[in-house]
Amino acid sequence: MFEKAEIGIPCPKCRHKTNKTIAWIKAHHEMVCAGCGSTIGLEKKELISGLDKVDKSVAELRKTLGGFGKRR
Repeated sequence: MFEKAEIGIPCPKCRHKTNKTIAWIKAHHEMVCAGCGSTIGLEKKELISGLDKVDKSVAELRKTLGGFGKRR
């Protein structure tokens, strides 16, 4: 659901921030900083875990909202 959303990734050395989509981040393990050329390892476990929780919450909300207005 959030694959096209962008996240700014700051370089730990020069603090230059590079925007990448969530889909791009999921597909890569590292990136090169456009500011200083350093290789940055991407820690994705927490990001993916958090996105999974958000996706589940949104699905539950949609299910709940889909029930509004229906007679019981």
